[in-house]
Amino acid sequence: MARPSLRRSLPPLNSLVAFEAAGRLESFTAAGRELSLTQAAISRQIQQLESDLGVLLFSRSRRGMRLTPEGDILYRSVTAGLTSISDTATTLRQQQGRRNVTIGATLGFSTFWLMPRLPGFRSANPNIDLRLVASDALGDLAEERIDMAIRYGDGHWPAVNATRLFGGEMFPVAAPALLKGRKLPLSLEDFRATPLLEYESADPRWLNWEDWSQGLPEKPKMPSARIRFNSYPLLIQAAIAGEGIGLGWRYFVDEFLHDKRLVRPVEEVMVTDFGFHLIEPIGARPRTATTLLRNWLLDRARESAATALP
Repeated sequence: MARPSLRRSLPPLNSLVAFEAAGRLESFTAAGRELSLTQAAISRQIQQLESDLGVLLFSRSRRGMRLTPEGDILYRSVTAGLTSISDTATTLRQQQGRRNVTIGATLGFSTFWLMPRLPGFRSANPNIDLRLVASDALGDLAEERIDMAIRYGDGHWPAVNATRLFGGEMFPVAAPALLKGRKLPLSLEDFRATPLLEYESADPRWLNWEDWSQGLPEKPKMPSARIRFNSYPLLIQAAIAGEGIGLGWRYFVDEFLHDKRLVRPVEEVMVTDFGFHLIEPIGARPRTATTLLRNWLLDRARESAATALP
């Protein structure tokens, strides 16, 4: 059923604004000063409103003027309505005008994929203020006031929209100096004789050496003696320093492979069922700043996915 026209049932809107000011200030003269109108103009607006409603809204005496019981009822309603409209308009103006964006990502994603590319976004959008929350324990986006984040998984999470950026691919990486004099690809015996670097993650989706080895045809047992890290960026730094062989995520270590700081000692690549996704809170109002960052991230992700693995 169609909603009746508000124009037909509402009193003149200008008279409601004048009435709110007069009721709040208890003075036609003061209301006129606030609204840049004369006292006579405010009086005419109130008379028009009283005529439209058929009730007296103000009582006048030697002490001044006061709202009548009917006027008090209307005043409460008009104040609530105009205040709600004012608050909503203020919120919308602030949201549209706000030029800051907060993005969250894991330490590894932030360090190896996002940070090298952010100067390009800043150069193209110098008026947008970026805030990066780098954490391996990102919580609720709304509670932490994060506009968007990068998360690894199947793309199904509550209360967010997820857009896939690229898939998950993992393979061993090592410094060239560590492999100097060895024939590539390395044999499984070489792996057993070389220190393995492992990231200790609380996320069960994170793959370890056992997961990688089970993807090989022979499914070898990997040695248990390892150098363990609670930070993936530290693990990669250790691999570059020649401390051992680590498991590298494509898109994280591509740059190091291109400039030969890391090499792949074997050709096997483990492709996971999960991927990296851009997530945003469901129901979030799009803003110019968030839309620009979102589109930029999707463009950079397509470029990464289209680049051949070194």
